[in-house]
Amino acid sequence: MGSADLKEAKKRVRVHLVEPLLRLGLRRPTGMTVKQFDEMTDELCGRLSYMTALNLDALAEQASVRPGGRDGSRFPIAAKILAWAAEIQRPEDSTSPLMIAVFSGEIGQEAMAEDWAPELLSHIRKYRTWPKAPDLAAIKGRADDARHRIAKAQELGGRGFALSAEDQRLKDMRGKAAEKCRRIMQEIEVQR
Repeated sequence: MGSADLKEAKKRVRVHLVEPLLRLGLRRPTGMTVKQFDEMTDELCGRLSYMTALNLDALAEQASVRPGGRDGSRFPIAAKILAWAAEIQRPEDSTSPLMIAVFSGEIGQEAMAEDWAPELLSHIRKYRTWPKAPDLAAIKGRADDARHRIAKAQELGGRGFALSAEDQRLKDMRGKAAEKCRRIMQEIEVQR
């Protein structure tokens, strides 16, 4: 996105999200200075610049019924708005610092070696948190299930049966995620 496009996209966020919430009378969060509030809304405009006007309108509607503060008169904090935004329209697929950190460590190396990296990537994208031991057990279980299902479908395909649309979608999505994991690992190698 060029600088002119980014400027227009940020303006779209301000017009469709920030200004409607302010027109409703939502005030800056308690304990936040005017400068901090302006920085937060500027950050939101940049981080949500990928969203369409329609989805920003939907986000504004959702935020308007879930205001912050004890009395419900405060502008929601950026973290909440970003989480709601990801539910409405997923951010563009970029490699976040969290992804790079996880994949550059022991967990990422193990995930690549044992073929559960696509499920690890999915977990990081969804929860945006460092995976803990219970998360890893669930991630590995999902990977086992996916690999088993794909293997079974391929076995049936070898016997002349067509893959179901659902199995084909799983295979394609897992393949794309595995490719993304390889690109992340290459990016890590370049940085080292």
